[in-house]
Amino acid sequence: MIWRALTLCLALGACSNAPDFADPASVALQSFRGQQKEFSPRFLHLLRAKAPTLQVGFIEQKTSANLLLERQDAAFAYWLTADGAHIILQSGMLHSTRGVGEGLLASELSQPLALVGGMQGGWSDRFHTYLDGNDNAISRTYRCLIENEGVKEITLLDGPTNTILMTENCRSLDQQFLNFYWVNQTSGAILLSRQWAGPEVGQVSIRTVPR
Repeated sequence: MIWRALTLCLALGACSNAPDFADPASVALQSFRGQQKEFSPRFLHLLRAKAPTLQVGFIEQKTSANLLLERQDAAFAYWLTADGAHIILQSGMLHSTRGVGEGLLASELSQPLALVGGMQGGWSDRFHTYLDGNDNAISRTYRCLIENEGVKEITLLDGPTNTILMTENCRSLDQQFLNFYWVNQTSGAILLSRQWAGPEVGQVSIRTVPR
């Protein structure tokens, strides 16, 4: 499972508004040197092919990992962990996971994606389907307030850049979470985010590494 692979990666420091990540090249060198037997053949193939990298920080566990892009299917990006688990993003929003925590099978994200990508505030609904302990699919509906928090500077690997910070405050009957998205002012692309992956995994910080 993903937690075994994460023990090979660097610990995160305290998180501020914009999550802090180590340089991906140094993480890769430290994590992969002499450890190839620990990784799935698919991951090693992508590593040798210099596939795009996603940095993911697991806030509660204080761990981070580099994931590699296995495939892109329109808006859906399938990112592979070192031991073969997946995090699937839809236009930068967390859509689903495989082999990570309790299992987020799928999400319906059309409403929050439209507001966040358009840098517009308003109310939206999102829908999550999880696997419970008995392998039953459980669906939840969340009512969310999305707000534009204005221009915020973040530091990426190529230097400081101004973004629009969008927040998404969601509630269901028994759960509540708050997501943050730092959005490119021109394209509406999510450059950096902190998103809720479920009650077991908690918050994850996500950043695509420029090639």
